[in-house]
Amino acid sequence: DLLQSKVDLNAQKAAQLEQQNVLIELKNELNNLMNQSPGTAFEVEDSIPFTKEIALTDLQENVATKSLPLQVAKKNIDIAALNLKEQKAERWPQINFNSNYNFTRLDNKAVVNPFQPLFNRNKGFNYGLTATIPLSNNLILRKNITQAKLDLKRQELVYENQRNQLNLAVVQAYNQYQSSKSSYQLEEENIQLAKENVRIVLEVYRLNSTTLIQLKEAQKSLQDAYTRLIRARFQTKLAETELLRLKGEL
Repeated sequence: DLLQSKVDLNAQKAAQLEQQNVLIELKNELNNLMNQSPGTAFEVEDSIPFTKEIALTDLQENVATKSLPLQVAKKNIDIAALNLKEQKAERWPQINFNSNYNFTRLDNKAVVNPFQPLFNRNKGFNYGLTATIPLSNNLILRKNITQAKLDLKRQELVYENQRNQLNLAVVQAYNQYQSSKSSYQLEEENIQLAKENVRIVLEVYRLNSTTLIQLKEAQKSLQDAYTRLIRARFQTKLAETELLRLKGEL
């Protein structure tokens, strides 16, 4: 049993060294993505924190107001509505107000007639109204108005389509988040059961009432439970991050 335990310990040490090498490679890849030298040292937290509980109703309300694609689509609707308004305005008569002020002065430097004035000055204010009635381009105006209406309708459909797609993505991401949380909570319970099982088997082994194989199986079950717990916590964090992205908080 002692020799077998040493073999198992060495195998675990080898696995640990392999994981440390994987960690170094992942750090180098992250440094490369951040445009830093591969050897730049940094530490990573050994825990995965969660934010507070995310409610679906709050999420949907925030998405509707903070989503950049929806904001762009809504702005396109406003632009199309203004364009339609401008096209309709072309059918109505236009009235323009015109005004000007004139001032002229003419100097007579060489006076032949003694009764001729030394200079002439004219000034005055003129104003008026101009009315334009469109008559010959009614066909073009109707065509432009029809096209503007179609463009407005298309922009409204684009907005509704994007909103529906975003709502679907939110619901799916929230369901994934809830499923991941449930799996994580289940694995936390499994950890406690696996720990208790190892404790019992170890006590029985000390009393020579069980074999080393049974003890190793119990320890392997605990190791697998920890692996599943870490994976479940990581998946929960991924689902939470996706929700925060859709919510517009990243």
